[in-house]
Amino acid sequence: MPKSIAYLNALRAFEAASKTQSFAKAGLDLNVSHGVVSKHIKNLEAWLEVSLFTRHGNRVELTDEGRVLAPRISEAFKIIQDSCDSIRATPRSKVINITAEPAFAYRWLRKQLADFKTQFPNIDINLKSAWSPPDINEGSVDICIHFEQLLKSSEVTLTRLFPFEGFPACSPSLFKKNRLKEQGITADLPLVHESGRDIWRSWFEEYEPNNDAWKRGTVYSDLSLALDAAVDGEGVVLADDVLCARELAEGALIIMDNRSLFCDWYSIVTSQKARSKPEVGNFLSWLTEKFSDIQHGK
Repeated sequence: MPKSIAYLNALRAFEAASKTQSFAKAGLDLNVSHGVVSKHIKNLEAWLEVSLFTRHGNRVELTDEGRVLAPRISEAFKIIQDSCDSIRATPRSKVINITAEPAFAYRWLRKQLADFKTQFPNIDINLKSAWSPPDINEGSVDICIHFEQLLKSSEVTLTRLFPFEGFPACSPSLFKKNRLKEQGITADLPLVHESGRDIWRSWFEEYEPNNDAWKRGTVYSDLSLALDAAVDGEGVVLADDVLCARELAEGALIIMDNRSLFCDWYSIVTSQKARSKPEVGNFLSWLTEKFSDIQHGK
């Protein structure tokens, strides 16, 4: 460590004494005794090998060397003070850790975060997608957005966001190839499943109980993969008008049957600790407002 750094306290005592022309008054300013100030000055003079003050009883006066040093030391301490004040005044970014179901994270939330960042530039988002929701009370996650059936029932801070209402949809090429409007869902029509065949099975039991087409088709591990596969023309998927809004608007997916099946709620859980954070409150308000706009067609 440079010796000048080791003498910081002595330099601070020197600066105070140079302004007050008194070791006693400098001591009052620094909340130390005049003896401590005197000792600091003596140590500083010994290190610099010059006299910085001329002593006149209880009064001191700067020497020529002291008058050269004093303004430079004052300027140096002013730079340090200004630098520290600048850091303290800089708004610190808050971080929200969010885990979301993959399809929601990829197809909706990620695309909306730029809007949130515009409104709240000092809040950063750590977004992670996961098929299995984490334990919200572990402390590593502030907010979890997932299918309600997979969220732990012990979470008392659960808020419903929107229902996933699935209707059959497919790519334009598959729609044209199979002339789906006329044929409906035939036994040889490829289906795309997500996380097993139960959802398509429920749709067929509701609307076409004598059709066992649900037993066939490719099964993907999550909804996002299944939707991408349908866009690529692999088969018919149960889509919705929230996560698939862009694909439906741009014609990448076409609704082939308006009969829909309620699959599950997308819901939000937060830990009690997270709810006390202002940044989490800001995010939740922003998110619910977004879905309020969607429900009202904005």
